Order: sequence, then C-alpha cells, then structure tokens
Amino acid sequence: MSLSAALLVTDAAGNPYGVIAGSNVFRLRPPPPQDSPTPPAIIPKVTPIGITTMLAKKLALLKVNFPSRPPEPAKEVSCILSVGQREGPIEVVAIDETEGSVKINNSGTIMVLSLDRDGPRKPPSPIPPGPLPQPPQ
Repeated sequence: MSLSAALLVTDAAGNPYGVIAGSNVFRLRPPPPQDSPTPPAIIPKVTPIGITTMLAKKLALLKVNFPSRPPEPAKEVSCILSVGQREGPIEVVAIDETEGSVKINNSGTIMVLSLDRDGPRKPPSPIPPGPLPQPPQ
C-alpha cells in the first residue's frame, strides 16, 4: 500500500503547466487605492428674523435650517439667543441692534447677517384688481 501511494504523488517541479497558475494570464491588476475624501461639511442656513433688547438684554431671533443627515430628515429650528449662547453648531458672537446685524459662528465659519440683506423676504404685494366691467346698457 505504501508503494502505491508514493506513485500517486506527482512531481510539481517537472509539471510544465505549473507556471500558468503563477502567471497573470489575464493581466489582472489589484484595485487602485481608494482615496476617501471627506465630504465638505454642510453648514446650516441661518436667517435672522429680528433683534430685541427686552429687559436690557440683547437677543437675536434666528431661524436655522439644518440639512438632512441620515437617518434624520432636514429640520427647521427657531431660536432666541444672546451673545455667547449656542444652538447646536450656531453661536452668537455679537449683536448690533443699531445696524440690525448679528455676528455668528456657524460651524467654525464667522458670518455677519443683516436683517435687511439676509432677513426673510417679504412676499410681493398682490396686484390690486382693476375696475369691474359694467354691464352693457
């Protein structure tokens, strides 16, 4: 039995087809390294609604539109903040009630928002109706 088992083992060095398995017949290449660039941070859109100085304390009224981040949908948050307060990534740095502007830190980006320029847009006034047609006489 031991003699017959030795005859079944083939000599790999003498096999002429052994080099095919080691060669790259189809010229396959490993996949290129994937550079995983981080997507740019999407900062929330902030709209100044108003400024108040009730009780001798300056407050900024802001509307913040947070973008959607899976699994959370996009959301809109209204907040009233004084200087130094924050709501998520939004921090109020300065409030100038005479100029009507609010300086905020929005996710590391310093922004100056003006009520005139960045405030909510007023809807256009409707066109007044013309005179009513008179019935023929």
